[in-house]
Amino acid sequence: MPIRIRTTEKHPHPIWEQLIKEFPVSEIQGFVFTCTDDELIEATKSSDSNIPIQCLEAVEYDNEEEFIPENIFTNEEWLNKIKSANFFGSSLLLLSYMPNDTVLFKLHEVVKNGNEINFNSVTDFQDEVAFIDWWRSIKKLGQTKPTVEARPRQALTVFDDIIERNGFSWGGNMDGFILNNLNNAVIATIEVRQSRSFPIERYDPANYFSGTQRKGGDFKTWLPMVYLKKAYGVPIVLLTLSTKSGNKFGYTEVNSINYNRIFYQNDVPPTANITEDFGVFKKWLLTLTSQN
Repeated sequence: MPIRIRTTEKHPHPIWEQLIKEFPVSEIQGFVFTCTDDELIEATKSSDSNIPIQCLEAVEYDNEEEFIPENIFTNEEWLNKIKSANFFGSSLLLLSYMPNDTVLFKLHEVVKNGNEINFNSVTDFQDEVAFIDWWRSIKKLGQTKPTVEARPRQALTVFDDIIERNGFSWGGNMDGFILNNLNNAVIATIEVRQSRSFPIERYDPANYFSGTQRKGGDFKTWLPMVYLKKAYGVPIVLLTLSTKSGNKFGYTEVNSINYNRIFYQNDVPPTANITEDFGVFKKWLLTLTSQN
């Protein structure tokens, strides 16, 4: 079997494919804030950038020969992940699992060495107790709501099963960061939301901020992105998709949140910016990111 990457993401929409072609985009599956919910709320209010962040990817493989960087991500993808992690004051970590190994998990730091990507050993977790002790030390935010659509993708690797069996959750994934290659700075956070019930003209995530019968509210989902905006000056770009609307998509900038609602920049919801033309969105995005 090929290497299995721990992921919750699935981006089949043409807008995402075009975005990663035309902009340096980094996706980090484990973007973990080492703080409590209350600490993150207070840091967001004060625009305090001192919250420790851990950037983590995880892979499962079947033999040692498979475990090489190019079998997991392209060199460009690795470099973008490292740049994003470094921008937020973190190194990029990689958690690995091989069935029938002498240890449960291995933890590596992913580093750039000339034109190559290397995995430097950090530590081994002999068993679940050792791993969960470490996980408890870095993952302090509460899980806001259970995953639904992403559950089959999570089940392709062992990580979520072990974490959840011990009363924790993975959480913490970011859909994407856009980078400025001139200075390796993160210049935007991308959040993708998709509806399976409404056409794009009627789909506004603000309508579901307080939650539904099936899903919890969005305050803690948006809070990490608002924190990054306040503490690091990184704007939040919301992309809305719909399985009922073909290649059309909506877009806007998220300004802030409170406990009850989400605030869009200039009160412009994504339903006011709907197009199939990537060029229209690109022009808007370049204007937005040039201001930061």
